[in-house]
Amino acid sequence: MSIVELCQAIQQTAWATRFRQADLFFPLVEGTHILSLSLSVGLILMLDVRILRLGFQSEPVSRIMRQVMRWALPGFAIMFVTGVLLFLAQAESVYTNSYFRVKMLMLLLLGINAAVFQFKYFPSMVVWDSGEAVPAGAQVIAVVSLIFWMVVIACGRLMAYEL
Repeated sequence: MSIVELCQAIQQTAWATRFRQADLFFPLVEGTHILSLSLSVGLILMLDVRILRLGFQSEPVSRIMRQVMRWALPGFAIMFVTGVLLFLAQAESVYTNSYFRVKMLMLLLLGINAAVFQFKYFPSMVVWDSGEAVPAGAQVIAVVSLIFWMVVIACGRLMAYEL
């Protein structure tokens, strides 16, 4: 069975059909997906802006990180769950959408980008608060994050035009 055939089977389940045809549930999940994206990504972008010294310069980087992640991680979890539900409801048409594939690639690369930041730069973040310059590598990670999140959002919007 190919991936497309598996997606067809998922999309044709009674649950997926009822979900797609629900007057209120599908738009509610889709709206929640977009709102949680705004919460999660908006807060991550605040951290990126601080790392790049484009804003919030009076606040220590570690403090911004603590405050942002408290809300961004649950927002990301909600975004992930609602994204999976939306995918399952329209699995074949979503899987074959080229914008979806680019979006998934960018999300994978964003995960790698975040992991590199966590393991390489996060442990020394407190040192930056004492006035030392933010490492260039951390700034590159912040730029990559900003660009890739813009691509994810654009691809999410463009998906609707290729379905």
